[in-house]
Amino acid sequence: MMTMSRALSSGQATNYYQQEFTSAKENYYSESGEVRGRWSGRLAEEWELKGEVQSEQYERLVAGHDPHTGEQRIRAVKSTKAVNNYGEEITTTEHRAGWDATFSAPKSVSLAALVGNDERIRTAHRESVNESLEALEEYTQARGGGNKPAITTGKMVAAQFEHTAARPDHKTGYAAPQLHTHVVIFNMTETAEGKIRSVQPLELYRSQQYATAIYRMNLAEKLQGLGYEVEIDARTGAPEIKGFSKEYLRDSSPRSEEVRKEAQEMKERLENQGITVKEGAGLNQAAARTDRASKQYDHAEMKERALEMDARYDNQAQHSVDRAIENGSLRRSADEITRPHKRQLPSLGTTRWREKPLCHCAK
Repeated sequence: MMTMSRALSSGQATNYYQQEFTSAKENYYSESGEVRGRWSGRLAEEWELKGEVQSEQYERLVAGHDPHTGEQRIRAVKSTKAVNNYGEEITTTEHRAGWDATFSAPKSVSLAALVGNDERIRTAHRESVNESLEALEEYTQARGGGNKPAITTGKMVAAQFEHTAARPDHKTGYAAPQLHTHVVIFNMTETAEGKIRSVQPLELYRSQQYATAIYRMNLAEKLQGLGYEVEIDARTGAPEIKGFSKEYLRDSSPRSEEVRKEAQEMKERLENQGITVKEGAGLNQAAARTDRASKQYDHAEMKERALEMDARYDNQAQHSVDRAIENGSLRRSADEITRPHKRQLPSLGTTRWREKPLCHCAK
């Protein structure tokens, strides 16, 4: 699925790049010592940002500068100390650098790709992320300024970072295999008149379910093309590879179980204070941020633990890969995979078709 974070300050975006996005700490299935990001988006192409992400260009975009010349393109706002109307000292908001849109593969897909060692699945994941981003990009809007409506531009500049492990849980310290991609969408877009403006993210937030459905639909089609039998999880709407037991998927998701428990406890605490809380991705993200374990762990040990768990469950990950190779390409099932028709979205999750907003106006 795809979830989009709250706006990242320039300090957060820089810190994440240095400590998380490009770090191999989350990638014990990667032999390299660094995660190489990739540029993405129409505006990135127009600015000739291609191939691997370079730190200097990334940091310039974070600050609202031209990635090549360093020229200021978006007015940067520094956080300052101030006193509000009640005499309280507050810290004003720092410049919004962008947003982190995270695409996460279903657990069975991660296990087949990383424990079963099927590199083809990682390629399918990357392609599905790209296809989803292309659809999401259509909803990129620029702030109109003042009381003026937002302007639909259909252009973004983004950087993708692929990771292969979840954060360790507290109880067991297990960093489970989890294929996911962080996409940093920078707070810059370009109007039809060639003006660089900051992004109005409202439509991007509204399109999260749409982007999730596009990602899942394309991933399911590609998996079946690789020979995997796919079934749609009735609870989540995610395309899962057949052949994995519920117990194996559960034990391979200790951090997810921990976050769900924390989210429920957080919801109960807030409701006891008279605050109404809506369940969903927002609550889960808040719960995940409150109680994170350190990413410092032995990568070789985690990989060994993943292989040991697969062995305990009759090598389900490896067998799924072997069956897929033996099957060859499979025909799609109409009941499982549905292409989007006009004004309708595929049935991979509960969402609806979002029509492209009219140009140069708020939707």
